[in-house]
Amino acid sequence: MTEPPPMTSGSVHPFAAWLVRPDAAAGEVAAMAETAVAARSGPRPVRPEAYDAMAPAVYVYRQRTPVADHVGIVCDITPEVFVAGRVLRHEEVQADRVEALSHYLESVPQRVDLVSTMHHAGPVAERAVADALVSPPLLDVPGADGTQQTVWQVPPGASTEELCRELETGLHYIADGHHRVAAALRVWERSGRAPGHGVLCAVYSLGGLRLESFDRWVHGPLDPQAFLTLLERDFEVRPAADARDAARSGSAVYLGGRWYGARFTGVRPGGAAGLDVSLLHALVLDHLPPGTSVEPVRELTDVLVAACDADGGALVIPPAPGLAAVTAIADAGEVVPAKSTFFAPKPASGIFLRAPAAVDDRRRALAHPERA
Repeated sequence: MTEPPPMTSGSVHPFAAWLVRPDAAAGEVAAMAETAVAARSGPRPVRPEAYDAMAPAVYVYRQRTPVADHVGIVCDITPEVFVAGRVLRHEEVQADRVEALSHYLESVPQRVDLVSTMHHAGPVAERAVADALVSPPLLDVPGADGTQQTVWQVPPGASTEELCRELETGLHYIADGHHRVAAALRVWERSGRAPGHGVLCAVYSLGGLRLESFDRWVHGPLDPQAFLTLLERDFEVRPAADARDAARSGSAVYLGGRWYGARFTGVRPGGAAGLDVSLLHALVLDHLPPGTSVEPVRELTDVLVAACDADGGALVIPPAPGLAAVTAIADAGEVVPAKSTFFAPKPASGIFLRAPAAVDDRRRALAHPERA
């Protein structure tokens, strides 16, 4: 891989935000807007009385789950950095989803969801996080999914400037938010690449998030024997007692009312093509009868099993790839199929809104891109 040019000074910077008030958080902090867009729900109105205006700043953001704490640094990263290849992606995006999200961003530009990125954390970032965790937070509230959401502000001035300079020195990897990044870049392009745009990111250290996978729900009705025959061409297939037992072989497959473990037996190619989800698509899922719907899903296994029993479909659960494999794919400029990796937890929506002044500047640029 050819090393992309370094970030320019000012490409990572504080942002002017509205921060949700603790007494209003229960009604404002929710699942991210991308989920609402996918469900074709209308945007939630902005309630100014639920937020406090903040001076431009960088924040430390922690999500505490029953499993672990996940701590990132919230900052704006300029669109130019993504175009220049300093923030790398590893997944394809779906064009219709990007377009829907871009229209959402244009219609309610104050509501912007955090993109999760990862980087090799340097000493300044590590110190900023460590200092925050022993300081009183600005905000400490429960989230809609049971996680505890805590926010600290990085001290303005020299501390913030030093932190932004360090974050500009290395590569960043998109963890969660490929569609949000693509939508933000599309809005920026429509504005005539007007200045003042940014992608609001929560920057985590490598390994700072849980890496899981999306399942594949194959809608029925299917011919179970034909599916098994297709699978057995390149996979060793064995009956299994349950999903956990099946996953010991690699991929777990539920078909015709029973579980199977499926282990790839060929020579595994390098890069994106060698991931289990890619092999399953290339060798099995993309060869199903025309019109068969294969849907990436994140849902309780029991719910999906019941759906398969109802329509005669199949459930395929590939193992999550390793983080090193994902970053190597990004480094090589490759991508895996959309919705192949799942980094958790997802940042909550509604903690931060963009300040209205910055939003007004964007609206003017979108209305008159020739003046940008």
